[in-house]
Amino acid sequence: MALKIPRLRVNKTWLMLLIAIGLALLATVLTTQYLKSREASISEEVAARAKQGGPKVAVAVPTRDLAVGTPLDESLIAAREVAADLIYPDAILADDFNKYKGQSLIRPVLHGRPLLKGDLRPMYADFAGTLTPGTRAMTIDVDELNSVAHMVQPGNLIDLMLVMKRDEGGDTVVPFMDKMKVLATGQKIIQDGSDERGPAVKKGLSYNNLTLEVTPSQAARLALAQDLGKMRFVLRNEKDTVSEDFSVNAQNIFDEVTARQNNNKRSKVGGMVEFIIGGQRSGPSAKSVDVAMPASTGVPPLMPKSNASPAAAASPYDTNGMTPEMKSELKTLLDKPQ
Repeated sequence: MALKIPRLRVNKTWLMLLIAIGLALLATVLTTQYLKSREASISEEVAARAKQGGPKVAVAVPTRDLAVGTPLDESLIAAREVAADLIYPDAILADDFNKYKGQSLIRPVLHGRPLLKGDLRPMYADFAGTLTPGTRAMTIDVDELNSVAHMVQPGNLIDLMLVMKRDEGGDTVVPFMDKMKVLATGQKIIQDGSDERGPAVKKGLSYNNLTLEVTPSQAARLALAQDLGKMRFVLRNEKDTVSEDFSVNAQNIFDEVTARQNNNKRSKVGGMVEFIIGGQRSGPSAKSVDVAMPASTGVPPLMPKSNASPAAAASPYDTNGMTPEMKSELKTLLDKPQ
């Protein structure tokens, strides 16, 4: 007689519940494993970026050292990738360079260093926008002499000298204004570029006026000075901060020339003999002559000689040691009627 296995009756509801719980546990395990794996991957990526300096951006850098006033163009600028966390917020990106092309530098920039917006002169709709508040621009006529052979450039400093008439006659020259900044030469407001030989390569452009940066009071003084006399401009080094105070007139120059001539005569002549003819030195008929004596001869004694010949006795002076020219000049003076 065969045994009968009893049939187990399974509640379908409970079976579905158990399956759902199992699937939920499996999903939880798998999700946890995925999150841990993702977290590790992100950590590795962050660590790798940290070792490489972080993300990089392309910035505009000069291909060589650039001097103040250099206008920017594509031949002077290249793109360079730099770590984003190492650049200044106002660094010019390579993609944005066209917005700043043509502007000039207001400070030197070294080769390979990121170009900053603050390194450039802002562009304005007109020249007035470039003036610093409180300053003015005033244009003065110049010629080849006053422009230092057209070597004055925008950004240079010059001294102004005033040539005016003296009350007692003649001209006098006095320093008028110093360390005046040149804003423009003609219509050029930026300096000429530089090359491998050095800065400020002259392009041969000429101009007949300078535009200076002045205060309102300086502008008034300058306008009045142009009516008082002639202006002369002197180029100076920007690093030179010394101010000069002087006054030169024609009499000063004449005195200097006279003193120099007298010094030259004294250095060449060893001695002088003064002959006073016709009585007192200060008398109305007094005549005098300075006769130069060679240094090696010295001054001869002016005493009559007891053993002089009859021809020599006519003269009360000893002419020994005199040159023929001296004797001739002395004889001419002695023979003149008193």
